[in-house]
Amino acid sequence: MIKFLELREKLNDSFVALCLFGNDGWVKQRALSSVRQVYGVEADDGMSFDTLDAPTTDDIVYACMSGSLFGGKKVVFVRGFVMPQGKQMQEVKRKLSKLFTRDDADYCVVFDLDNAKTLDGVDGVEFVDCNKLDGAGIGKWITAYCRKQGVDADPIAVRKLAEYCLCDMSRVATETQKLIDYGKFDSESVDMLVHKDVEYAVYDLSKLIASGNVQRAMASYNGLLAQGEDNRALFGLLYNFYRRVYYVKTSTELTEDKIAECLGVKRGAIMFAKDVAARYKPMQLKRALSAFVEADGKLKAFLDEDEVMTWLVFRLATL
Repeated sequence: MIKFLELREKLNDSFVALCLFGNDGWVKQRALSSVRQVYGVEADDGMSFDTLDAPTTDDIVYACMSGSLFGGKKVVFVRGFVMPQGKQMQEVKRKLSKLFTRDDADYCVVFDLDNAKTLDGVDGVEFVDCNKLDGAGIGKWITAYCRKQGVDADPIAVRKLAEYCLCDMSRVATETQKLIDYGKFDSESVDMLVHKDVEYAVYDLSKLIASGNVQRAMASYNGLLAQGEDNRALFGLLYNFYRRVYYVKTSTELTEDKIAECLGVKRGAIMFAKDVAARYKPMQLKRALSAFVEADGKLKAFLDEDEVMTWLVFRLATL
């Protein structure tokens, strides 16, 4: 198996079939782009590059055998492939194995799959892990990308950028390019040019609340209002964050990825929740959720929103 960050250095013209599996669409897109660059296939012309949606095995074989009109390697990109069950499975695996182990193959088939198990038992397939990168992996990508562009990236600034973007690679890539174009990649530049994901801002606020520093917590909250955030919207974000914190604290058997999947949030959001959860006991978090219920009742009764939120921040900071 090849890790995404290792793909560029390991790619060569000997690959016949690649399985891009995982849960990060941006990573898969970049992996496919790397394959196309190695084989010099740029245009979506249906001749040197062919895209097949939910194809049969015969569709894949036909696309490979038709070859590239201009010579050289043909790349066949396969999405939505489903392995048949029962007796047909072994026949399909046999056909694909034969296709992918030919010595004279002038094609490369690239599968986009959620699960690598779909192609278990098929010979000639190289598997590429395209799951979401963790903070360390994203830091390596930022550092390597900046180095190629001739910009030195400060390690603290790299970590800060990943956190501000909640480890969302599509945002990380955009903001990294912005800093490269600016010509400076340090903490000051990140703070000046990179907009914090509102989830990260709520995480910052929650850390201050968990520390019991009411004055700094209120200053942070008022700063978010000054930036144009709405009282009720912040109430909802803060409630959802504390709900995640409680879930992380009480779901010790689940991985961060599984919790993120269950709650429908980015993995980075769970990492932040885990950090804050370490500062609380389960009973304190139950009292925190009760405080949100009480504050919600006050808001629904049309009490002054600023007063309700001030009360809530003070209540959470003194659990």
